[in-house]
Amino acid sequence: DEDQDWELWVDDTMIGFWPKSNYRKRYANKIVWGGEIVNERTRGRHTSTQMGNGHFSSEPIGRVAYTSNMAIYDLDLDCYDAPEEIDVYVPQPDCYDLEYYQSDDDDDYGQHITFGGPGYDRIKCP
Repeated sequence: DEDQDWELWVDDTMIGFWPKSNYRKRYANKIVWGGEIVNERTRGRHTSTQMGNGHFSSEPIGRVAYTSNMAIYDLDLDCYDAPEEIDVYVPQPDCYDLEYYQSDDDDDYGQHITFGGPGYDRIKCP
């Protein structure tokens, strides 16, 4: 539907989405994504490149970018137990941020992270 966000489903599970407001096109047959921001400060300030969909991680799933049901596998594809804690390092939290959540029996997201941010802001992320 052209009025909906773009969603990526695998085996009847939605594993990601892209808000329709991010795109000028109505349809696509291929989605490709990456995961880092290059900030060379070429204009003497932080880049205006958004991370995720430009929203900070404290916003609800459905608006913020996220990766759900994360797991760690060995070379034999055997799943390790989820770590008790994961250290999160966010060097510029006024530009981008990330939050980590342990698995919760009350949701469908399992061990997951939410992340994003708008990048450059004249006051908060110069």
